[in-house]
Amino acid sequence: APDMWNLTREEQIIIFLRLAVFLIGLGIEMRGGIPRTLTPSPPRELIKVGMSGAIRKPGTYTLPKGSSLEEVVNYAGGLLPWGNLEEMDLGVLLKDNDEIHVPQGKLDINRASAEELAELPGIGPVLAERIVRYRESAGAFENLSQILEVKGIGKVRLERIREIISLGEHLTDSTSLR
Repeated sequence: APDMWNLTREEQIIIFLRLAVFLIGLGIEMRGGIPRTLTPSPPRELIKVGMSGAIRKPGTYTLPKGSSLEEVVNYAGGLLPWGNLEEMDLGVLLKDNDEIHVPQGKLDINRASAEELAELPGIGPVLAERIVRYRESAGAFENLSQILEVKGIGKVRLERIREIISLGEHLTDSTSLR
């Protein structure tokens, strides 16, 4: 056994180098292997698209090239309850500097939820609840002016929302404020 440790200088160096290589290899393996240099992927081309109209967050959006109208509508927070995309192709791919205007439809005040009504300009959650309670107790609105009977809604507020509310398909507003 004592002869085992009687190694020549050359043998000692070989053992030391093998042990060093083994320990270095073990360290690299424990750290997840030899790092590979990644070939950088080409930067994605971006486009700018302007959004306006009946959208929650109008503005200019920077999106990857090849984005669809549906994707930019989602980036812009989605439609307002009276937004109307019926005439628009949601799958259309957008180009740089496209300007998209989401047309305004009408919100049926006889069917809209309190959450939808609350998004009308100047209405908010309190008046929206009052509109729903009025509708539940008095029945459907038969003309737009009838909304003036809801506490807190006056002629000025009605004029702000007149162009974006409707009575539904079965009723028409024949009553004028004048």
